[in-house]
Amino acid sequence: MKRSQIILLAILLSPLFIFGQSKVTSPAIKSSYKNYDDCIPKNWNVLKADSGDFNEDHIQDYTFIIEADKDYLNSNGFDTKFNAAPRVLLIVFGKLNTDSLDLSIHADSAIMRANSGEGDPLAQGTGIKTDGTVFEVNYSGGISVQWTAQYRFMYKNKEWTLSYYKGTEYNTSEEESPIKVTEVDFVKKYIKQDKLKTPKADLPKIYLDKFKPKTKEIILGVIL
Repeated sequence: MKRSQIILLAILLSPLFIFGQSKVTSPAIKSSYKNYDDCIPKNWNVLKADSGDFNEDHIQDYTFIIEADKDYLNSNGFDTKFNAAPRVLLIVFGKLNTDSLDLSIHADSAIMRANSGEGDPLAQGTGIKTDGTVFEVNYSGGISVQWTAQYRFMYKNKEWTLSYYKGTEYNTSEEESPIKVTEVDFVKKYIKQDKLKTPKADLPKIYLDKFKPKTKEIILGVIL
């Protein structure tokens, strides 16, 4: 390609790069809150919420998925027509004999946005679940190739780690196509693909505050 063509192409594509890089500052997150409503930052809306007792102290804890308000985003130069609104995960722990709560986790990258052209990847009705010390996120999407992804995080020894992953993939355009299934258990330390189960003694810990979901491909032993 000639130098002049490269320059012209860069000029034509530059608006796309600008839209693709549109960002909004993560909300100011406090270490403690007066009550339930105090947990939600200004200009952010609750997309999903659930409760549990993650630290097993017999006091109710809460998990929130919050999403930036569209009017707020547009007023800050974030084009919501071409960019999905940012999402943040918050988990807060209740305190004894009071309405106040303490922050446990604030994660900017753990929740997928609705920007794939396939609708919202947070599975309807089962987007998040809580069970004891476990917090679970479920995603689904695809058009011709349909997929699901389930991530379970466990709170133990005062830290949140990824404990289990299960993903499926199904090609609807291929007649009698099998459903591909991948399971990774970080506690029992094994990987299972379809019917083949392989022990993996060196599975890494994946921490919730640095977690970024990938649903297209699982590399044996590693999920980033």
